[in-house]
Amino acid sequence: MVMPMTRTTLQQVMADTAVDTTLTMVATMVGLTKDMVTKIVEAGLPMMANVADADPWVFKAMYVQSVKGLPQPTQTFYPSLGKNAKARQAMAADFKITYGVMTETLNRDVASQASASEEQANLVLAATMPTVVNALGKANTCVNEMGFGRQLRNLNA
Repeated sequence: MVMPMTRTTLQQVMADTAVDTTLTMVATMVGLTKDMVTKIVEAGLPMMANVADADPWVFKAMYVQSVKGLPQPTQTFYPSLGKNAKARQAMAADFKITYGVMTETLNRDVASQASASEEQANLVLAATMPTVVNALGKANTCVNEMGFGRQLRNLNA
């Protein structure tokens, strides 16, 4: 049986319960308003999708993240992450490993579009990326790379 394809929009991803919870907790962690964190993610996710569209390694990393099971965001994880500089550095390093040479450009462009600093953009994108990409993956009814690629392209449609 063929599963019907659904078109996932940025608003649908942002409305995911786990994403909403993560946005709230990351806002507290980095000392920004939830609205500012939301602006950063809304600016960043389509740009991240563009990077993935141009770089097969980034695409593969995002696809793997999209199918990986994630624990629910907890009230203790993000506050403890906010107090642990080494953990934040590791999270930022993972983000940089995923996006490679495009990381600085991504952070700069997102910061400019969201009226944030590059450091804020980096922290927010690195902390929210696993949950946001996982939410995008949940909408991939084809449950394969082709379907995930379609979901990424839909973010920019």
